[in-house]
Amino acid sequence: MERAPTLIRAFPSFESEHYRALWIAAAASAVSMWSLIMARAWLALELADSGLAVGAVTFAAMAPWTLAPIAGALADRFDRARLIVIGRVLHLNFALILAYLAFSHSLEVWHLILLAFASGVAWAIENSAQNALLPNTVDKNSLLNAITLLSMANFGSRLVGPLIGAPLLAGLGAGWIFVMAACFYAVSILLTLRLRLRSTGGLGGSELSFFTEARRGLAEAFRYVGSNPQIRLVIAVVAVHCLFTMSFDSMLPILAKREFGGGTGMFSALLMGIGGGALIGTLSLSFVRDASLRGRLFIATGIASGLTLAIAGLAPTRELAVLGVALSGGAQAMFVALGSAMIQSVVKDEIRGRVMSLYALFGGGVMAVMILSNGAATDVVNVRYLFWVPGLTFAVVLSAWALMHSELRHIATHGAIYLGRSRPEPETALVAGGGGG
Repeated sequence: MERAPTLIRAFPSFESEHYRALWIAAAASAVSMWSLIMARAWLALELADSGLAVGAVTFAAMAPWTLAPIAGALADRFDRARLIVIGRVLHLNFALILAYLAFSHSLEVWHLILLAFASGVAWAIENSAQNALLPNTVDKNSLLNAITLLSMANFGSRLVGPLIGAPLLAGLGAGWIFVMAACFYAVSILLTLRLRLRSTGGLGGSELSFFTEARRGLAEAFRYVGSNPQIRLVIAVVAVHCLFTMSFDSMLPILAKREFGGGTGMFSALLMGIGGGALIGTLSLSFVRDASLRGRLFIATGIASGLTLAIAGLAPTRELAVLGVALSGGAQAMFVALGSAMIQSVVKDEIRGRVMSLYALFGGGVMAVMILSNGAATDVVNVRYLFWVPGLTFAVVLSAWALMHSELRHIATHGAIYLGRSRPEPETALVAGGGGG
């Protein structure tokens, strides 16, 4: 009888029925997403034997992150739960198309690129709406816990997706992974439809067209971010982090096949290592209650994500490479979750979709470009250099940045963002950091 209350005490966000439904649906969707990422990347390498092809497919999936501001405007005007459903319905249909092409033996690289881009558009809609809806499902004191648990579902699915998908890919073929992904999307859609929570932002209610209203709304979001130095700083730090340490997805199949002579087993082991590390990292973060500790962790996990990526690049054995990406996956997941939580905790609900879309734009946009560049570079440069050189570079850059920049030191000290141009006293900053939008 004590088990449920104990679980709620450990994970207070699960006390909310709305949050539980959102979390389970998001986890099912993420399992599908990471299974598709694995299958598309490996198929691109098998079909073309080119790092550029792998990079192009992965880039196509992430390029729609540049559409995040439009998706954010949608999330601030229309019902957010319905937008999540629309995104996942699109995902399901694209997975079924891939399954048909695979079973009919007509799948080509350009199909992978086109459908990866289409899935990326659907993801931009789904993710922006989900980020904007999330703070409405829990109370203010449970927000960090809710964000880290949702990150755990997302990143932890990098373990579950390949764990389920790798045997299908090796034994039955890619077509069955696409079928599996469609089934998980169907489950996610049904769960999201049960979410009885209406949430919209501050757009709408005028006679302006959506695009005119969205343009003005995005200009408002840019002004909002521009007028708040610490929000701007966190977005910048996360963007640089994505540039250097989170753009290796297109290189994983190359590392598995060319450096370690492995097949789908080694590739899936690397993916599961990242997912396992992220799962442990975000689960650990969900227990952190102290704001100052969150600030120190923000800097520490950023530095660690670079150092551990270097371990993966320099690893002489398969086991050490998997350990390196696992440690890096954990550090990256914690770093991104902390950055997101600090911003979401202070942004007003009516503008949250647009502000978080800028967070996704600058982080995901640079990551998408680097994924394409890294994939192409593996055809002319040893893939190991593309792991350890950027990893060490970011560790050094962030260390120097934290030492030299007073605003970043303030965030590291208090684990919270203050709003406005004048710095408040520490007590005010801590209150601002713990509130909801």
